[in-house]
Amino acid sequence: MLAPNDYFPPFSEQEYANRRRTIRASMKEKGLDCLIIYGAYHWGGTDTGQVNAVYLSNYTAIPHSYVVLPLTEDPSLFISFALHITNAKECAAIEDVRVGGFDLITAVGARLKELGLEKGKIGIVGPLPSWWTITLPHEHHEHLTKTFPNATFETVTDWYEDFRLMKSQEEVALMEKAGALCDVGHEELFLASKVGARHSDLRGILDGVANRFGGRYPFSHIGSTSMTNPDRFYPDFFPTHRTLKAGEVVTTEVALGYGLYFGKIWGCYFIGEPTPEYRKMFETSVAVHDKAIAEIKPGMTGKDIDKWVEPFKSAGYITGLPLLSGWSTYNHRPHAGVVADPKIPSRITQRDLDWVYKPGQCVTIVAFPVIPGTNKGLWVGTTCVFTKDGLKKLHAYPVTKLRVVPV
Repeated sequence: MLAPNDYFPPFSEQEYANRRRTIRASMKEKGLDCLIIYGAYHWGGTDTGQVNAVYLSNYTAIPHSYVVLPLTEDPSLFISFALHITNAKECAAIEDVRVGGFDLITAVGARLKELGLEKGKIGIVGPLPSWWTITLPHEHHEHLTKTFPNATFETVTDWYEDFRLMKSQEEVALMEKAGALCDVGHEELFLASKVGARHSDLRGILDGVANRFGGRYPFSHIGSTSMTNPDRFYPDFFPTHRTLKAGEVVTTEVALGYGLYFGKIWGCYFIGEPTPEYRKMFETSVAVHDKAIAEIKPGMTGKDIDKWVEPFKSAGYITGLPLLSGWSTYNHRPHAGVVADPKIPSRITQRDLDWVYKPGQCVTIVAFPVIPGTNKGLWVGTTCVFTKDGLKKLHAYPVTKLRVVPV
């Protein structure tokens, strides 16, 4: 049994066995002899990052990790610090934990030689969602290609992340718990909002909620701006000492959860009554948000989603972000449902358009209208999971209620 803890709350042994079995079956179809999964980076919060590695290892080392998953033999986890190995072995879902030194890649290469993969076909999985296009450090790439000149290396991050997007029952249960934590966090954030409150102090409330319930957060956005003379429609990733003022709209993105399983609420409320223009944007957003969640079903494709943003187009709005995005720990493909600004390249690809939604996939629905050529915009959004019948919300927080802080 893995050691219970707040950073890597363990799933059942069967959950990890199912992941390895499913991935290996697909590896065999693709002709892959082995995967190298690189772990690095997080998002500036209290999460551990390294999400693709943790999916198999249930552990991250500092500052980076590697998981080697052969087609048939036991997987290996590589960490840098020998003094951390006892902790790693208590938490990790992989028995073979090895100390690889600060660079790690030499030890990873030695493991590939043990497996006889000098001429193997090896899949490389990067540390972040694939649309960031980050894979291995330059030095690690050089070491592998020079040490294994007869091997074939293929980047397969997109393929690998499709497994993470499809949630098991155990994962959905943890996502639901994360959703409830977000509900608590956002309610406390709203109740603490008053004229003069600093954005940075509001962010600190979210830190406190996460810590109080043994949770973590990857990031949060908090921002406010005047409704009559706005200077932004996107909130701050790193909140400053800027304060809330009467006549402002507040936008928040609250992501809290457990063990790299996070909910996410895209919230919006007002310091004083909203102006008619902002009220219209909010009400249109609520209508788009609720209709999308009520009507989007499994079996639909990315091409089908655009019809739910038609009310934005009719009102003369563009979308700040796609209506639907994958949510497998962090923002993830597929993306769908945009009213494009011709000045900004679209993040929608053919793969997004062809994507078929299935039960078990987690997504966010965010209605995010922006008035073209201005800094006027807001959002309303919820994390959901596809069931066999449609979308199930992971949050009870009243994101669609027009909430006003009295002044």
